[in-house]
Amino acid sequence: MSISRLMLCAVLVAAGAARGAPPTPALTPEAQDAVAAYLRDPAGNAKIFLDAARQQSGEVSPIQAILLGDAAVRAGRYRTATEFFMAVQDAGLANAAELGMAWASLGRGQLTEAYDHLSAAGSVAPELRPFTDYAMAMVAVANGSRDGRTALAAAEAQENVDPALREVAPLLNAYARYWSGDAAGAADAFTAFAVANPDSRFTDDAVYAAAQAKLRAGREDEAQADLEALAGDQPVKGRLSSRLVALDGRALLREGMRRDRTRPIRLLPRRLADLLDGDGVRLAQAALAARGAHDESDAAADRHARVAGARDGGRWLTRHEEPASGAAPAHPTQAAPGAGSPASEPASSPAHDARFPWSVLFSVGALIIVLALWLLARGGRPDQAGSR
Repeated sequence: MSISRLMLCAVLVAAGAARGAPPTPALTPEAQDAVAAYLRDPAGNAKIFLDAARQQSGEVSPIQAILLGDAAVRAGRYRTATEFFMAVQDAGLANAAELGMAWASLGRGQLTEAYDHLSAAGSVAPELRPFTDYAMAMVAVANGSRDGRTALAAAEAQENVDPALREVAPLLNAYARYWSGDAAGAADAFTAFAVANPDSRFTDDAVYAAAQAKLRAGREDEAQADLEALAGDQPVKGRLSSRLVALDGRALLREGMRRDRTRPIRLLPRRLADLLDGDGVRLAQAALAARGAHDESDAAADRHARVAGARDGGRWLTRHEEPASGAAPAHPTQAAPGAGSPASEPASSPAHDARFPWSVLFSVGALIIVLALWLLARGGRPDQAGSR
């Protein structure tokens, strides 16, 4: 029983609900066992904990509802989690409820809603402001806010910022540059973080993000080399969304929330920082596979264009369309290597040669008419001579 209560206190501190919260109500022995099992292995017992709550008779206590909301988040049932958190907003746990709803909103990719819930939690419990301000700044930069970088700098300048957030601050600043469109600055910032922290759990993420920033900055050779070095020769494990491969802010946080389901209970600052602890190696493999598929698609399209051009008498047309008379090709690569431009080629083509030869018919017809008139004229001359 003492261990269960200690773990419950740890959860309340993590949720920011320890200060000002009502006394913990007594739990039934069955509820105590369910809570203890969940806290021992939250990832493995989340669904069991939720199922046990459905079968429980009587009302669910506020503390149990907070834990059930966390279990629903881990099970990916974000709407159910929000319902549990909303149920305890008026039970003296409003700050914990708002934080829980912010977490569920992140899981659903609703960044604006997450920002609003974080703001509400900081308003209810000012002691949470160092965390909520930092979390709001992270959400803002990931959501493409113009003021996100300013808010992030202000959050980092506060006192009492958790060490876990200070550890990830340089990496988050690099992401802020990337999401704001400063690809060159982001590439340098990611590289600097990786060099300064070679043994960090975030190093692979920084190296991968630097490669993506270099691609955007036009440094493709460097990016390709970085991706190949990071990916190694390991086989690709599954597919990843193109948004995540491109490090879209919303996709990155949602992926962090997916990983969060399998991790143990932690204090919220560490839990927030962990959202950026991804799998750079797997991302690099997916990026290389996507680039290889793109190059193969381009090569196939080029081969198809060459075949279509060969079938059209050597003319290189775009999208199998005949250019307007005298018009130049849309791109220099439409001309065959070593061949002249379309303007210098003969005007006729197989399509034109296959038409009915009206001009020849008219010429023959005109010749027949002239010949007939000549014969008629000649046939009338003897009559004229005999009358003389």
